[in-house]
Amino acid sequence: MFICQATGWSLGHVFISGPDNILRSANIWHIIAQHKQANLLRFREDSEARPFAKGEGIPGRVFANGQPEWMINAQQDPGYIRQDSIAKTSLKSCFAFPVLTGDKVVAVLEFYSSRAHQPDHALLDVMSHVGLQLGRVFERELAQQQLADSEQRHRHILNSTADAFIAMDSLGSVTAWNHAAQRIFGWNSEQALGRTVAELIVPPAFREAHQQGMQRFLSSGQASILGQTLELPAMHCKGHEFPIEITLWSIQENGDWSFFAFARDISARKRQQDELKHQALHDALTGLPNRLLLLDRLEQHLGQRKEQRSGLAALFVDLDHFKRINDSFGHEAGDSALIEVAKRLQQAVRPHDTVARLAGDEFVIACPDINSHRDAAIIAQRILDTLAPPMQLLGDSIFLNASVGIALADQYSSAENLISAADIAMYEAKGSGRGAYQLFDERMQIQVSTQLRVENEIRHALEHDKQQFCLHFQPIIESHSGDIIFLEALVRWQHPQRGLLSPIEFIPIAEETGLIVPLGEWILELACQEANSWQQRCQLNRPLGISVNLSGRQLAQADLAQTIHDIMARAQLNPARFKLGFEVTETEIMRDPATASATLQTLRELGAHISIDDFGTGYSSLAYLKQFPVNTIKIDRSFIINIAQDPADQAIVSSVVHLAHALNFAVVAEGVETPEQAQMLREMKVDYIQGYLFAKPQPSEQLLKLINQQKGRLYEAE
Repeated sequence: MFICQATGWSLGHVFISGPDNILRSANIWHIIAQHKQANLLRFREDSEARPFAKGEGIPGRVFANGQPEWMINAQQDPGYIRQDSIAKTSLKSCFAFPVLTGDKVVAVLEFYSSRAHQPDHALLDVMSHVGLQLGRVFERELAQQQLADSEQRHRHILNSTADAFIAMDSLGSVTAWNHAAQRIFGWNSEQALGRTVAELIVPPAFREAHQQGMQRFLSSGQASILGQTLELPAMHCKGHEFPIEITLWSIQENGDWSFFAFARDISARKRQQDELKHQALHDALTGLPNRLLLLDRLEQHLGQRKEQRSGLAALFVDLDHFKRINDSFGHEAGDSALIEVAKRLQQAVRPHDTVARLAGDEFVIACPDINSHRDAAIIAQRILDTLAPPMQLLGDSIFLNASVGIALADQYSSAENLISAADIAMYEAKGSGRGAYQLFDERMQIQVSTQLRVENEIRHALEHDKQQFCLHFQPIIESHSGDIIFLEALVRWQHPQRGLLSPIEFIPIAEETGLIVPLGEWILELACQEANSWQQRCQLNRPLGISVNLSGRQLAQADLAQTIHDIMARAQLNPARFKLGFEVTETEIMRDPATASATLQTLRELGAHISIDDFGTGYSSLAYLKQFPVNTIKIDRSFIINIAQDPADQAIVSSVVHLAHALNFAVVAEGVETPEQAQMLREMKVDYIQGYLFAKPQPSEQLLKLINQQKGRLYEAE
């Protein structure tokens, strides 16, 4: 009865699947009063007496395929097998739908109308949903009671569904309200029946639109929302709003419209979605917006700036020496400090500014409505002042300073470029002494453009024309004999437009961008190729070493040793003729002494000669120095330039020589340009010397000619 009332159809009947897999009538009917005439008796008896196998008649077809079916006029359809009994009735349209338990059809419900209806796919979809709900309780209820009272049965089924079921008349008054509706909206059925849906569950702000939509539908018979699953705001009886998912459909019977809906509370799902969205757009540690949300807001500000002609600035904030906190107090304490920094940054900026954390100790602040660089500078100074007071960390007072880079959006059309400019300005502030702010200017813009151009050209050369990179070699001379012992391989770039470029013009950019790794591999390949060609052409009666510089990024590679091993294996150098060496600066070694020591030891085991380059300019300690697997120390040229005149340089070099020899290291002095320098270094017992006095870096062909002409000796020992 409940479904007949809800749908407005005249007659309803239930078939049950038996153990023999045959459908039989459950003797459960509902017939509206005006159709309870005598001529239905024969149709009812025929339906109750006739079994239906799978595929037989409309019940059998639903039983077989598990899908709803619709017949416009059963009296005229040759596929309807109860033709004799239905012909004497006023019944015409018929639809049937399955009751499913899993994928098994346990029952089929058929309904009839006295009118010939075209198929209503929305109604069939809803009935499929009802069939799934019925299937969950159908077998249990079938065992508990005889299905004689169809009205009570159908009401119980609908009340067992998890979704609210609501039926309304053309005035919007509620005609059906199940238990789930009571649970979701708070009104019981006695309170809900007869009242309008608008006053029960539609929030006040949407009631006028609801009423207008109802009127438009009643006048036109069309509405785009019918048959659709929508997310809408709803109102609880206690007055609070919450989101629901609702499916609406309508039926017209005897000129009157009825409306029906299944609805469910999706508050928990929306909260979960909101939480996931928040996590995706916010930093987990500080709760600040992350890079993704920052970029979105900057792009919005950039768009508004064009329309509203308002200024925009990005401030890049990087804490100074933050690594010391992690190293001294641990990462947990470092996290606490970052949380405090985030709070202070939010206190320092304006309400409509966005403070975001990019990574580590890097923060970016988006500042809209900036009229000039002075406005941005005021905010930057306020940030520095707010960070200046000490903060308590594990009972200690610590001080944190920051460097701030400022970029104005005048020349930028993308958020990424604006952040990048602020980042560059921040590094300028660090280079100027830290604890200050710096505005991105035209000079930096030119520098950035140049660096980007060079980076792209290096990348293109490595990918398409590695032969642009060539090697020049500079001899390293044994001081007491003048014999050439090593050749240092120094890369040059034969640029297609700019000519031959020295390393200072491209190596720093390669280092910064990481391109030094593939470039370094090519340099080593090239050095080994050159050495291989010398094995038959170099007239020496002693082994010759070839020394290649290793960058910090290369030294940090986990597979560096394997890469070098593979290159050496391919080159097949004769160890009796050539020895491979590597030079690493003191500064790069001290970035991670333990890792550097392990990597250098592996290279030593491959037979490589290891030198510490630019010694005296870094900050290595004697404790570390004695642990490094090093063969040679190269004294930086800054101590050699004035050694003939400066007693301080003489003392430093003499001390380094004594220290190195005590540790069983050889010593190279680089940058030797005068005979006086060379003579003094020999007197100080420096093992090897290198510099323009003997030979400039030059291509291998020229150097090979020089070596063969002088038989490997660049001067006669005194």
